[in-house]
Amino acid sequence: MPCAREFHSELRYTSLQRSIIPESESCPMSVKPTEEVSAQVPAEDFVALEEKVYRTIELYKAAREARATAERDMQRLREQLEEREEENVTMRRELVQLRKDREDIRGRVEKMLNQMESLTREQAAS
Repeated sequence: MPCAREFHSELRYTSLQRSIIPESESCPMSVKPTEEVSAQVPAEDFVALEEKVYRTIELYKAAREARATAERDMQRLREQLEEREEENVTMRRELVQLRKDREDIRGRVEKMLNQMESLTREQAAS
């Protein structure tokens, strides 16, 4: 029986065609037995690979912990930033109020000085 690869030159695409080769005529895939593959891999290579896998797992765990720590730090910093922003808004309001109060006091002091000056002029004129 010819394999599917041998039919390749005779293939044409049609949307209605589903299968060119019946399953009973398909080529069996070559599969190496597990024993043969493991016999080809030296024990040192497997140990080295195993160590790399464990190192990768440890690196992954460390990266996960670092990420969790960074996320906690980020959350804490966000909360601190919100607090600072609230404090900033409060301080700005207080600053505006203090400036308004200063202007009010300045106006009152100027009014008192003007009254004292007019009293002094009146007293000097008398």
